[in-house]
Amino acid sequence: MKPIFISLDDATGEKLDALAQSLGRSRSWVVRDAIEQYLENETRIIEAIKAGIADADAGNLIPHEELMAELHARNDAARRASTPS
Repeated sequence: MKPIFISLDDATGEKLDALAQSLGRSRSWVVRDAIEQYLENETRIIEAIKAGIADADAGNLIPHEELMAELHARNDAARRASTPS
């Protein structure tokens, strides 16, 4: 493992301590888990953005007006289907 050092303000440190204690884990475990989750989430977001850019570059786009018309039509159909006759 690669050690890193960070400084936390008192309130954040106290929250970290409380969470670690309530989980029965060490502060290091909580911080490591939080960083891993953050990195996974940010990586998914970046990959989705890259895929969207690639789609846009390839011309795989729907005009805004067309998309909104389709969404409104689906919404209206769903309302009609859920309204008792």
